[in-house]
Amino acid sequence: MKKIVIIVVIVVVAAVVLFGVLSGRKTEIPDVRIVSVEKGTITKAVVATGEIRPLAVAEVKSKIGGVVRRFYVEEGDEVGRGRKLAEIVPSATPGELVYARERVQTAKLQLERSERRLKRLEGLADKNMISTEDIEEAETELSLDAARYDAALAELQVLEQGSSGRSAGQAAAGSQSADALIDMIVTSPISGIVLSRNVDEGSAVIPLSSAYGGTSLLTLADVSKMHFEGNVDESDVAKITTGMPAKIFVDAFPDTVFDGVLTKIAPQGLMEEGVVNFSVKAELTIHTSLLRTGMSADVQLVLDERDDVLTVPEGAVIYEADSTFVERVDEATEAGKQRVTVTVGLSDGIKTEIVSGLSEGEELVLQ
Repeated sequence: MKKIVIIVVIVVVAAVVLFGVLSGRKTEIPDVRIVSVEKGTITKAVVATGEIRPLAVAEVKSKIGGVVRRFYVEEGDEVGRGRKLAEIVPSATPGELVYARERVQTAKLQLERSERRLKRLEGLADKNMISTEDIEEAETELSLDAARYDAALAELQVLEQGSSGRSAGQAAAGSQSADALIDMIVTSPISGIVLSRNVDEGSAVIPLSSAYGGTSLLTLADVSKMHFEGNVDESDVAKITTGMPAKIFVDAFPDTVFDGVLTKIAPQGLMEEGVVNFSVKAELTIHTSLLRTGMSADVQLVLDERDDVLTVPEGAVIYEADSTFVERVDEATEAGKQRVTVTVGLSDGIKTEIVSGLSEGEELVLQ
């Protein structure tokens, strides 16, 4: 009997101790759900995705058809306006050379005939046997024949230049084919850098004309000013205007923000995969050699920004009806937290500004 009483006493004491321990234990909140009130910057912005582009891009083409004899530049070279880029030589067949020589000979004979005719008419004019109009007509015909001869001779010399393997720069100064030979040298229309050489030396070239687009020899870019080109969703396009500040983030430089300004919003949207986007452009306000054409980038078009304000993660804020709360860590309570009414300000969807109700450093519970 005595033994049973002792066992009962032990059980009762253990129960009392266990109850006291459980009653005094506070609710523990996992650290992963605890965040602090911090000071920082909140930016509300429309985000566009796209890439870095130069101020202007130019495709260089030849005025004459033929073969690329040589390039004077490589990809990545900086060039000034008027710099030699490539030399094109006509690729004449033996038959074309024969025909060109025949044209020169024919034009020369016609020119000589016109010269003799004018000389005879001038002799008759001295004897008052013909009118002044006859002399003027003969002079006009002589001028036309001289032009035809010059053109035929220029064409022949250009063809012979290419066939002989000589450079266009080796043409005799003051020759009748000088202008045509100049067209064999392709020069840069802008100052910039060579983005690409689109054909190899020895490639055939179709000339630029009203009927043909011509062969693209090189692609040049004016990189004196770089800008961002991208797309904005139709739901955001009404929020933005040209002239607003832009923050440009380039994937290749994750820790750098490039300042810019929005310069263009497309007047018409384009549908892609069921979504309507509007093209936008933002110009960098400072020149930097870090950026390269085609780099992937995002731009934040700043709608509003607050610096040095109290911020909390959006997930810590509770919205109920017309009231806003947070749950502040409070070890003195049984639940380990206390609901506090706060006034919120700007939000970027990730962080929210706290206008009143909290102090820096206080700890909150994420919802």
